[in-house]
Parts: sequence; C-alpha cells; structure tokens
Amino acid sequence: MRFVIDLNLSVFHLSFQEVRSFMHLTTEWNINPMPTLSRHKPAQNERSRFQILLDGASQQVGFTHVTDADNTVRASLKKPAASVDHVSLREMDVPAFPARDGVRVHFPMAQEAGKRSKLSAALLNASRVADAGAVIITVPDAAPVQTVNGVMAFERASMRFDLIEAATFSAVTDGADAQESALPFFTAPIEVDETANLAFRVKLTRADRRAYEAGYLSDAALASVCLGLARAADKVLLDAILATAPDAFSLGAAAAQGFKFSELRALVGAAGSGAAVSQDGALRVSGVSAEFTADATDTVIGSFNRSAVAISERITLTAERANVRSDLNVTCWANMQALLPMPAAFWTVGG
Repeated sequence: MRFVIDLNLSVFHLSFQEVRSFMHLTTEWNINPMPTLSRHKPAQNERSRFQILLDGASQQVGFTHVTDADNTVRASLKKPAASVDHVSLREMDVPAFPARDGVRVHFPMAQEAGKRSKLSAALLNASRVADAGAVIITVPDAAPVQTVNGVMAFERASMRFDLIEAATFSAVTDGADAQESALPFFTAPIEVDETANLAFRVKLTRADRRAYEAGYLSDAALASVCLGLARAADKVLLDAILATAPDAFSLGAAAAQGFKFSELRALVGAAGSGAAVSQDGALRVSGVSAEFTADATDTVIGSFNRSAVAISERITLTAERANVRSDLNVTCWANMQALLPMPAAFWTVGG
C-alpha cells in the first residue's frame, strides 16, 4: 500500500542550524512552503507576497491527513498552523505608501514615503554604523546541494572581509638588512554557521487587520522590519566593539594609528558620555563628529570604515495562526555577524 504524506510545516524559534536542517528536510520530504524568490527571476510584488503569507496563515489548520492511493484518510498528523516564506534583501522592495487624503506615512531618517527601493538599500540609509562608514555585506545564499555518487555534497564558500593598510617603510643603512614587518593587512572571516540568530515577533489580531484597508498593515509591518534590521546591525557591531574592551580615546592614540581625523566618527550611547554640542550646532565628542544611538550605553569613537556587518541575504518570515479568531503571530528571522579585522581602530569615551 502506498501512502502519500502532504505536509505544510513552518519554522519558528529555531536556531540557524535548525533552520538549515528544516530546509534540508523540505527537499527530502517535498514539503512545500511559500515560494522563494530567485535572483534570476523577476521579483513578484512584495506587497502582495507578504499579504498572501498572512492570508494563507489565517486559514491554516493544525493537522494534515495521511491518505492512501485512493485518497482514503488513514491518519492525521499534527503540524503548525502556519505559513513560511524566505525573501531576499537584494530583491525585496520596501513598500511604497502613496500619498492619500487623510493619511500620511513617514519613515524617520530612512527614506521618503511613497518611493520604492530595495530593502538592502533602505537598510543602509537607516543604519547608524553604516552612516558612520561601516560596510554592510550581504552574504549570498549557499550553492545548491549537489549529489556525487549518491551522496549529497554541500559546497562551503570561503568568505572574509579584508582590510588593507599602508606598508611601513623605514630607512636602512648601507649593508644592513631591511627590518621585518608584520603583514600590512588584516582579515575577518565570515562564518555563516556563527552568525547571530536574530528575531522580531509581533501579534497581528484580526481586529488590527480589519482596522486598516487591505494590505496596509502588512506593508507597515514590513517597513518596520526594514528599520529594525538596520537597528539590529548597529547593535551587533557595537556589541562586538565593546566586547573587545577598547582603550580610552585620545587624539594621540588616533594619530599613532595613522588615521585621518576626517575618518573618525563617534556614536554616543545612552549614557551620553563625552557628548557636547559645538558652537556650529553639531554634536561632537572630543571634537569628532558624532551621532546618537540607543543600541549601546557607552560612547564609541573609531574609524568605522575599518569594520563591517555581514547579513545573510535571506530573511525568513513566518505567520502562525494563534487561535480560532485567526489572530496571527508574525516572526522575522535574520542572521548577522560583526566583522572587526582591526579592533584597535576603536576607542571608548567615559566608559
């Protein structure tokens, strides 16, 4: 007797490794989550895509039937009442909110409402560390699984962030050997398996969805996710910098590294240490151009263009039906890693 198992599972509250295991399981058992965008195919309308995810989740049930060849139900299996989608930062559009009578939508310090851009570009605009000079690296998907002699092979790409500094030349007297120097470049490997697993979860009640016109609530949630990813990138990098226990800042320390003064930026944490407003109305720390951040307590000064944040290209959106009223628990998963090839490029003030 042949049994057909038709599962529609989703991922929730899983580690990065568990998500990868689930994705392998979908291949082996032919589980069909929401379709994934391919960078070689035209992007669908992301507004409709997220709304379809929510609508689909609201109609999910917590079981699936096991049937035989003549479709006779033989058993029922429990499953999450949810839908899942994997979307690309490079291809995903931030929703555009056109101007309408009585409705004003604004993205604070990010982009002008009503204009469409890719989520990766909007993230750059909203991130404080990116504005200070840090590089945002979008890590592409892993290569497709290949089968070699019946064995599945996973290709592991070597990725890293390299920082090239000036070689140090020194005078050498006649007949003497040149002094040996350390390599004038630094590297930070991008470890896909070591990236921080980050999540945002919110409940969208049926009343919430009915209070707004079709599609608005899903678009607003998606726009908020975009701004939240930028804040998450800021926190990941600032946490990594502070974890190295940087020395106290001084102009002499920066000069000793050979940095240009114009390269330096300061991010003032919640304690406000060292911050002052100069006579020209600009926020500064020890004369260095500064900006506020709520994603750290201490104030950090450094050459941020010597750092980076690696962000996995795919983010996972799940929508779980919470009850019979079709309230939805929506979760967004992302993976990020701070890259600090030269920790000595950063200092703290008053920490």
